[in-house]
Amino acid sequence: MSNNLNTLIGKIKDSAVARCRERIELAADKAREVLNGKKPEDPNDSPSKKEPPGMTSCLKRQHGL
Repeated sequence: MSNNLNTLIGKIKDSAVARCRERIELAADKAREVLNGKKPEDPNDSPSKKEPPGMTSCLKRQHGL
């Protein structure tokens, strides 16, 4: 019984770590794009829909808030 629980806990831990690594890699890719001055293309982004450049709008755009 104890061996089964340890195996199960190990598998859950490995899957959680794998998901975290994927999220970290995606965040690193976004950070590289921002640092290189490239903005991800947004098909819904038009000049009429752009907000004035303020702190809140920058955070919304960068972090999806």
